Amino acid sequence: MRKTNAIYFLVLALACLNMLSSAEEANLLVNPGFEKTDPAGWSLYGDATYDTQTFRSGEQSGKTWAWDYGDGLFEQYVKVTPGTQYIAKVYAFSKPGDTISGGSQAWIQIEWYSADDVAISDPIKSPPLTSTLDGWTLLSTPEATAPSGAVKAKIKVIIQAPKKETGGSCYFDDACFSAYSPM
Repeated sequence: MRKTNAIYFLVLALACLNMLSSAEEANLLVNPGFEKTDPAGWSLYGDATYDTQTFRSGEQSGKTWAWDYGDGLFEQYVKVTPGTQYIAKVYAFSKPGDTISGGSQAWIQIEWYSADDVAISDPIKSPPLTSTLDGWTLLSTPEATAPSGAVKAKIKVIIQAPKKETGGSCYFDDACFSAYSPM
């Protein structure tokens, strides 16, 4: 009887462990820590660069800044499977002295694209970072299902200034885009 209970407990424990490990799968991003500049995985637009002074892990981060209607962003395309759920996450930090201000915001988003590079839905965005916090903050999109016809997703980390006399900077590190299997 004890042997049967021990085997039952072991099988149950392995099943629970398997369920926990399948909730989020492997990170699909190239260079999620913004460590490499060649090959970067990321394309930079507007006011964006790599920074070796401020980072959450590794030795550098991606830095973006914005002012007077401007923005900066990093983006990366990733292959996806229609009907599969995905989630995008990134750590963001806006330092005192050059903080996000005056309505500026930073966030991560997912955009779905067809084989002929046509956007096929509105972006799925994380709640925005709108002010300086004491440290790195995790920004996360809601789980989103790749629509029919989607063959790739564009993952963007962005800072945007919506009006004149607004601005600031934001650092991004340890990004993740992965398939998500609800439990």
